[in-house]
Amino acid sequence: MFDWISAHKDILQTLASVGSFLIWLIYAQLLYFGFRRQRRPRLIINRGKRKNLDALCVISNMSAEPIYLQHIMMTLETSKGDWTLDVSDHEADLEDDHSDQERTPDGRCTHQGPLDSGGFVHIGSFNALKQRIIDIAGLDDKEGMKDDLVLKAMCVRVIGTYCSENLPIGAERRFVFHQTDDSCTLVPETWDTLQFSTRRQRRELKRDIKRIHERQAQGEGEEPEREQGD
Repeated sequence: MFDWISAHKDILQTLASVGSFLIWLIYAQLLYFGFRRQRRPRLIINRGKRKNLDALCVISNMSAEPIYLQHIMMTLETSKGDWTLDVSDHEADLEDDHSDQERTPDGRCTHQGPLDSGGFVHIGSFNALKQRIIDIAGLDDKEGMKDDLVLKAMCVRVIGTYCSENLPIGAERRFVFHQTDDSCTLVPETWDTLQFSTRRQRRELKRDIKRIHERQAQGEGEEPEREQGD
């Protein structure tokens, strides 16, 4: 046995060096993937307390670092088209618990600001957000709208800034209305929240922010932006 090892020691040393290199390569990849996973931003959008329209819209930060919430876009999808509104700021509701929100002197609340790692914030009930879009868009007042208006879904998109990243990050989740004879349930379309983390997606978010700012500069920031339905 020792004679065989002595005779093939050069080959064995080469194999041992290759094996050690492969082990270190795998270990380095595991460290890199772990580091990248910790640095990757992750926001979770979900329902809270209930499953119907009275459920709270909850945003959680599951990233390793705080995320600055910049815009929260809510889209109401209906049979008469889709309306998108920035719901980051709103009138204070004294009957609701907004202790985790900043309140301005004029009585308005804002959800903008840093969200700590492992923290969460709710932006109100889906029903209140739905009614806010309907009221501002005047859907109840428009002729031919109210009677045959069918609500299809609500889509929540969060845009924020993560650490020292140059491009914004975002997350989105769509909730579908399931109407029965005596109730309406809000069901998530997907089991998880869609993350906008690629460079192409983040550049699109940057363009979205630019469009939002342009609408605000034109005095249209408080009006829902309409897109025609199919």
